[in-house]
Amino acid sequence: MTPPEPPLLVCVAGGDASGKSTQIDALTAALTKAGVDTATAGIWDALADPVLGARLPFADRVAVLAYLSVLGPNARAHFLFHALHAGLDLALARKPRILLLNAYWYKYFATEIAHGGDPATLRAATAAFPPPALTFHLRVTPETALARRTDRSDYESGYGDAARFLEFQRRSHAELDRLGTELGWIELDATAAPAALTRTMLDAVTAAARR
Repeated sequence: MTPPEPPLLVCVAGGDASGKSTQIDALTAALTKAGVDTATAGIWDALADPVLGARLPFADRVAVLAYLSVLGPNARAHFLFHALHAGLDLALARKPRILLLNAYWYKYFATEIAHGGDPATLRAATAAFPPPALTFHLRVTPETALARRTDRSDYESGYGDAARFLEFQRRSHAELDRLGTELGWIELDATAAPAALTRTMLDAVTAAARR
């Protein structure tokens, strides 16, 4: 029996408030409408899953974020990467044709470096994540992110005020930029019209799926 073809992995990366989830939702809707079996994977999927979530000691995201606040960068990264692996496993179990990755390990790697983590140690912890075929980098300035984000968490603010958020996001964005250069991401202006961004990504995903 021929094993099923692995899904095409597509990541939408970017800093906080860059529109990742908005674009993931739009791409999922467009691909599904076109008859393409599509799944998504993100950091909160295990908490939302009825089986895994029932076994976690956290009632909601607020409880998770409170736990993260007392951890250091290495422990926090291992927890977050564990959650990402769980979400990835849930999505892969569906055997979709295309799997859309929301932020993926890239965001949390960059964020934990901004929190003071050692880049080499954190990078080693990402070795088991499969590489996406395509990664779109939604670029947005920290100032635009601050204007967009009315409900910013302490985690993405560097556990500080608005000024701290800007400083923290600049460090995180610098790491994302380095990853994008290293890994050959497709750079996109996150302030462009959302529908235009979706169309650009959809065209690239459709072309990649045909190869």
